[in-house]
Amino acid sequence: MIKAVQFLNQVQAGYGTDEKMNMEPQSQFGAIGLGMLLKNTMMRNGGDIIGTVICGDNYFLENKDEAIEKLLSMIKAFNPDVVICGPALNYKRYGDCCGYLTEAVIEKLNIPAFAAMSKDNTGTELFRKKIYIIETPNRGGIGLNDSLRKISKFAVKLAQGQPIGSPEEEGYFPQD
Repeated sequence: MIKAVQFLNQVQAGYGTDEKMNMEPQSQFGAIGLGMLLKNTMMRNGGDIIGTVICGDNYFLENKDEAIEKLLSMIKAFNPDVVICGPALNYKRYGDCCGYLTEAVIEKLNIPAFAAMSKDNTGTELFRKKIYIIETPNRGGIGLNDSLRKISKFAVKLAQGQPIGSPEEEGYFPQD
């Protein structure tokens, strides 16, 4: 069973919107919020979300180094096989947070990690050449279930060290 940790912002974790944008990093066992949908597809692919790390968008971006260090410590405590940052959909600030955290997990923890967001998210263009980003729709609804299946399959494949196929096969944005 592949053990995954998911990074969510205050909205996707179910804590609210503007009133929780300054939420400091925290962690919870298992899947929460949007992660509950992802957990179902992960289970079908031989994986599970064993923990969730959460941070408000404003807190993360205004205290980037501190937020990343706290989140990395929480992620490390779960001892995951892979880290999934998102799906950020078209929440631009959250997309940036996902990109920065994905880079840090790979560089500092040496744990496979990737992000998920829409093509219109500013984080996609900012990070797609450096990290894998699985494409999602701009909002939930049409296309989200397909994206969650791609995220799940990609997470298991990346964690197992399997060869990664082309962007068309795997659903990530081209890195050129």
